[in-house]
Formats: sequence, C-alpha cells, structure tokens
Amino acid sequence: MRALAADPTLLSVMEPDNEVRSAPAIWAKRRSGRYPVLRPGDRDDRLASLWSWVMDGAPQDARLRATDLMLRAVRPPENRRYYRGGFAPLMRLAGMVGARPDHRTADVAPGGRVFVKTVYMPLALEWLTSRFDADVLVLFRHPGNVLASWISLDLNDRYVRLDQEPTIRRLVAAGELPPPGPDPFERLVWQVGVLDLALERSLERQPTWVRRTHEELCVEPVARFRSLYEELGLEWNPRAEDYLISNDRPGEGFPTQRVSADQADGWKHRLDATQIDTMRRVLAQFPLTTWDPDEFTP
Repeated sequence: MRALAADPTLLSVMEPDNEVRSAPAIWAKRRSGRYPVLRPGDRDDRLASLWSWVMDGAPQDARLRATDLMLRAVRPPENRRYYRGGFAPLMRLAGMVGARPDHRTADVAPGGRVFVKTVYMPLALEWLTSRFDADVLVLFRHPGNVLASWISLDLNDRYVRLDQEPTIRRLVAAGELPPPGPDPFERLVWQVGVLDLALERSLERQPTWVRRTHEELCVEPVARFRSLYEELGLEWNPRAEDYLISNDRPGEGFPTQRVSADQADGWKHRLDATQIDTMRRVLAQFPLTTWDPDEFTP
C-alpha cells in the first residue's frame, strides 16, 4: 500500500510491529510472538501499549533512534535465532532500551490521518479494533506471490513456527484448522492458509471493513486506487498518482518499483511445479473464498 503511504495528508507508519525494524515491537511481542493470537476481551498490556504508541503516530525520540542503529547491525543468523525463540543479544538489548515508547502525539497534517501498515496482526485484528478506533483495509495477496517473496527475499517469516503457537495447536486439535505438513515448505503454505482464513473470517464479522487484493490493484492501478481512496474517505491527489506512475517500472528486491501488469501471475514463474502442486494441495484443506486452489496451475 505504498501509494497510500505517499499521500501527504497521511502520517505513514510502516510495520511498527516488525521486530526487525522496531525495538518497541521486540519489547511488546516477546511473549505474544511474531503473529499475536488475540480475541476481543483478551488482555495483553504490552501489545496494547505498543499500539497506543502506534496510533499516536509512533513518535520517535533519541532513545528509539539509538535502537534503530542497534537493529541495523543485526544480521542472520542472529535474527533467525530470535524468531525460533532463541537468544539474540543485540535484539534483546534493543528491546529493553526501546521498552514503553513515549506516547506523545506525533505531528499530523491538519485534517490528516495516521496510516498504519502491518502484516503481523491477522490473528489479532479484531482485538486491535476493539481497543482502538480505526478504519480497516484488508489487503490480500495471492498465496503464490506471498510464498515467492518470502523465499526469494529470505524473509524471517520463513522461520516462524506458527504451528507451535499454543492457541493454534488447540484449533488444530479441535479440527478447526487442518494439521500442518511434515516438511518446511508445506508448513510455510499452511501458515499462509491460517493467516488468510483468519482475515476472511474477521471480514465476515466486520462488514464495514474494506477489502481488496493486491492483484486487482495491479490492473489499471490509477483507476483502482482512485476508487479505493473514495471508499476510504480520502481525497485523491496528484502526488499519489505520480507515485503510482513513476514506480510502474522494472525492479527487484526490497525497493517497491515493479511493472504492475506483471505482478498478478508472477508466482507462476517464481515457484516451480512441485511447489505449486504443494501449494494447491495444502490450501485445498482450508475453506478459503478469496482464492480457489483448484486454479493454482503453472
């Protein structure tokens, strides 16, 4: 959603709950894990404190700027040990220094709003909105494109063991979720299924939330984003349009430049036939409505 983040009327806060980038997230999520599992009414004081800071615009001070320098020095395998529940000294230190971030309100343009991007709250999104007044846009991305990105960019989400989270294990034992597969790639696909299913079920209970897919926004992006702005109550502006047009060009890695027309089916040439077959087989066990696994063919 970089096009929304480019809007000058929005104070953009990008992944403030990502432990790689945010020391307060390390402090707040040490017990809840990479993907917190919470329902409305559950208590998690640290996570609530983190999101109170986020909703204020995630204001920075000298202490948090110091933790940014610490986190930039963290490289694999140290961060991977952390996501596997191991000891990562520099990340632990950054988390202690960045604990209980300052809740003073950050500067927001007159008439502006705070825009927050997170990919780590699908299993706690209704908990979040039960505590904070927020409009929600749920953006799905094709499971094949998610998997291809996790693998090609070697993202730390590959090393999260969501199948070992106690609440998730209880849901599997109760038959509410299919069991994870025996090998790492099957577990990775299964994890995507768990996250997508949680979002779909939340949307069923929250009819006012806005829903889109990444792939549909890549088709005629200017027109699609203009419509999205209207639905979100935002005013379309030249800066957002210029951003979309200027970034519609070849790119790779973490920079956001991409040819939009190539994105929808990119997974078909980024995953091999065996991986696609495994993705289709594993996701067929989930009652997903956004995607039809039977259509997952090279």
